[in-house]
Amino acid sequence: MIDDNKILILKVRIIKMNDQMFNIILLLIPVIGAVITGVLVPYVKTKISAAQMDEITEWVTKAVQAAEVLFDAPKSGDKKREYVINFIDKMFNSRKKIITKDQIRILLEAARKQMNNE
Repeated sequence: MIDDNKILILKVRIIKMNDQMFNIILLLIPVIGAVITGVLVPYVKTKISAAQMDEITEWVTKAVQAAEVLFDAPKSGDKKREYVINFIDKMFNSRKKIITKDQIRILLEAARKQMNNE
């Protein structure tokens, strides 16, 4: 049978191990918080939902059509492009950044290509 001293020693070891685990957990909480704040939150904020993307694509197509009417002079492609990019940027990014200018350029070129194919 185990004597009382051995039981007491085992209890002390268990308490020390629990303290160590508690300290490790306390150290991990800020690290996990930093990862969530630094990586996960910006990632979620930059994701555009399918409905938003459909709406943006529709407005890019309309803006390209409007630019074709507004800037009908030859060699006015740069003015048309800047008009569409600025219009979509102001429309969707006025409160917070939803879509980047590079993403707008890609949608603009896709809309322009689609219009030329029709």
